[in-house]
This record gives sequence, structure tokens and C-alpha cells, in this order.
Amino acid sequence: MSDARSVIKEGMDYPHLLDRITDHEDLLTAGINSGEMIRIALSCEHRLRRALTDQELSRLGTVAAVAELLGQAMGG
Repeated sequence: MSDARSVIKEGMDYPHLLDRITDHEDLLTAGINSGEMIRIALSCEHRLRRALTDQELSRLGTVAAVAELLGQAMGG
């Protein structure tokens, strides 16, 4: 999950706040705003070197979901 947390922190205004969010907690409910979510999605695209599908974008709601997306792309 550390790779996912790194990607998420890249898109956050206050990355230290991620330390308080659990892997399965909804990011928006935890206080991450829509602009930050857009930057998180862009960081994922940059890491994956491709655009995310609509379905992938709709699933980026938790640290675990970001980790799963990155893991699937890396063959994990």
C-alpha cells in the first residue's frame, strides 16, 4: 500500500493528512476534496503511462482501490 499512498500524497494539498486515513476509508468522506481526487487520478495515469477508464476513475475511492489499480497494472 505504500506505493498507493505515495501516489495519493502527490495529489494532496496536505499530504500529512493521509496518515490519518485507513486503507479502506472513503477518501472524500475523510476530507480529500474533488480537486485533490483529480490530481490523484492524474498521478495514477502518470504512473501507469495511460489514461484511466471511466470505470477505473469511479473506483478510486480508497487507498486500497488505488493500490489494487496499481497492482493490477504491474501484474500483481
